[in-house]
Amino acid sequence: MTRVRRTSRAAIIIALTGVLMCGGAVAHAAPQPPWFAMLPPQIQQLLTPPVPVEKKLATSFAALQKSMRKSLPGKFGVSIAPIGGDTPLTFGTLRTGRAWSTLKVPVSLAAQRKNGYRVVQKENKAIMFSDNDAAGDLWGSLGGGRSSVDAVTTVLREGHDDGTRVSSEADNPPSYPGYTQWSLADQARFGAHLPCLKDSEHVIRLMSSVAPNQQWGLAKVGRNQGAVTAVKGGWGPATGNSGGYLVRQLGIITTTRGQVAVAMAAVPKNGSFSTGTAMLNRVGDWLGRNLATLPAGKCGVSVP
Repeated sequence: MTRVRRTSRAAIIIALTGVLMCGGAVAHAAPQPPWFAMLPPQIQQLLTPPVPVEKKLATSFAALQKSMRKSLPGKFGVSIAPIGGDTPLTFGTLRTGRAWSTLKVPVSLAAQRKNGYRVVQKENKAIMFSDNDAAGDLWGSLGGGRSSVDAVTTVLREGHDDGTRVSSEADNPPSYPGYTQWSLADQARFGAHLPCLKDSEHVIRLMSSVAPNQQWGLAKVGRNQGAVTAVKGGWGPATGNSGGYLVRQLGIITTTRGQVAVAMAAVPKNGSFSTGTAMLNRVGDWLGRNLATLPAGKCGVSVP
């Protein structure tokens, strides 16, 4: 009797293995059939389909949202894309907002391309210290108004951001570049192509050495795992009708598996900048805990 049972179990394992190799039909079956529980744990593990990355991250992010509901109330969100990818994974209740100083990244790259070494010092101040006067000079070096909009838009489109419309003094009524509505998904997509853009090395190097006023969010993510980060923060009133802060950050995480682009933002309920950075610190911690799961890529390697 024992021998028959062992033989039957072996036959089931062989048959299931064959089915799995021939198309993985069992991997998609749900719920599991009664005989599944008879299999050794190792075989069960082999026949159990892995949880998709998006679902795993979504479940984990939902837990983060729940844990912050009382301690750090407000809206926040994050978008993640592998370098070279065009399909970000986006989580959270906040999906878009004013770009504020994160727009200094494409502005700096556009100014560098046009003016070369003549704007290097302004570029350093604009990225590393988020200096608004330096950023204004970079914007002006592009011609101002429609000329600056066109130059920055060109950089965005090269970075596969096909939807963002840059605001400026040329608008009616006049606006400001920092008021540009930049969705997290579009920003993550741009970040995913930033390292692959011509002349972007200097900007990314500056993002890797930002001052303490931007050392939050994902600035220190994964350092204990050998990761290196490059970030640019942005902050200011969330809307024209409210003094409450929107705090956001664009970043690139370099790991041994490849690079990951991240765009994240928060609008704290109490409207304070410090609470906004605290919220993004929690998102940064979440990214660190899930670093091995985040989709990573490399320039020149095709990814979805």
